[in-house]
Amino acid sequence: MNNLIGICGHHNSGKTTLIEKLIKWLKNDGYKIVTIKNIPKRFSIDTEGKDTWKHGQAGASVVVASSMDETAFIFKKGMELKEIADILNLIARPDLILVEGRKMERIPKISVGDIELEDAIKYEDNIDEIQRWIQDFIRDE
Repeated sequence: MNNLIGICGHHNSGKTTLIEKLIKWLKNDGYKIVTIKNIPKRFSIDTEGKDTWKHGQAGASVVVASSMDETAFIFKKGMELKEIADILNLIARPDLILVEGRKMERIPKISVGDIELEDAIKYEDNIDEIQRWIQDFIRDE
């Protein structure tokens, strides 16, 4: 899990906005970026009654929905961050994985808003400092 950076903060603190900025900047610099969005509540991307939902209800442990535009892998279980990162590193081979949320994970973090996290760099409209920190992180990886 050495290519993960967490972006942590309370609800509506600007985490997603910062991640969008970082993705655009990193992609422009030629990096391949993957994101993980932690959802603390019960959640399913699947829709009850649709064929993919029926596959899962019948017992498939993974359902893949594929179209000309997107492919979604639906694992019918929750996963630890390490397992998610291992799968993403295998299939997507990203340079960096940005994780929104998961503040308790032992990964380098950027804190956003009024959340206090030990060993996290604080984002307070200091995008240049954050970018240098990320460049150093990628270089040291």
